[in-house]
Amino acid sequence: MDKLISVIVPVYNVEKFLDKCISSIVNQTYKNLEIILIDDGSTDESVQICDKWQEKDNRVRLTHKENTGVSDTRNIGLEKTTGEYICFVDSDDYIEPDYIENLYKSLTENNADIASCGHIAEAYSNSVILFSNSNFVADTEETLKRLFLRNDVFPVLWGKLYKKELFDGIRFPDGKIHEDIATVYKVLAKSKITTHIDKPGYHYIQRHGSIMHKEFSKERLIVIDFLEELLEFIEKEYPNLMEYAEEFFIRQLNRHVILCKENKMKADCKNIKIKLREYIPRILKNKKMTFYFKARSVFLAYLY
Repeated sequence: MDKLISVIVPVYNVEKFLDKCISSIVNQTYKNLEIILIDDGSTDESVQICDKWQEKDNRVRLTHKENTGVSDTRNIGLEKTTGEYICFVDSDDYIEPDYIENLYKSLTENNADIASCGHIAEAYSNSVILFSNSNFVADTEETLKRLFLRNDVFPVLWGKLYKKELFDGIRFPDGKIHEDIATVYKVLAKSKITTHIDKPGYHYIQRHGSIMHKEFSKERLIVIDFLEELLEFIEKEYPNLMEYAEEFFIRQLNRHVILCKENKMKADCKNIKIKLREYIPRILKNKKMTFYFKARSVFLAYLY
């Protein structure tokens, strides 16, 4: 018998997208699902849409809570799951009809702990970008390496099916954004085998007004703290990957120097440049970084 899979969907003011999202989950070819909708204090018609689906399909379970953010909402979802496997779907996204079936088949056939797949990013202009490369099966170290190389494995929760046990002892940081960055690498590190299928099954909607597409602000700088925690983790647990992890981290420092300056956040820009300078000796020694990347990092740290 197919194992029960829990689908966690945080919901907050997404009335224009929610019906399509839930419909895509309810109509999966894989039927043994529990669909956990967590309303994070929505003020639009999202609640009514959730109510409609709960009445229509007995696999749908709705929970209401005060608005405390997506991290706390996902944590509540984890506490309410009873399935052996978990996947996350953002409420403004949607999935292909065979998305869960394909992930489950790939995971079980390869005796893996996580299965991931390609995804489709739908931008404001209705352009469609495919992120997909090749099928692979990888151990923990290779999976983390692919994450740092941005090659098939992305630091996001969606687009993956997980064994529930991987989240034992792991929760999302309450009240923070970039919770994916803070959490996904920890889950990947607990996975002995990760499998990837190149067929894109997840539609990631890049919409105006979403958390990651709002105007750049100070709260988004928390990602730097999370990435430094990642570096410390890799240095301790996977020292062979340290140069890959450093390149991943420095790329984000460089990006945020530019973002802070473009958004006239002078004090924050200065602080990130100071942090970047602290890493210059390690940048210059890093064999995984190109000469251009090193030169650009030095320029951003001292001259930009």
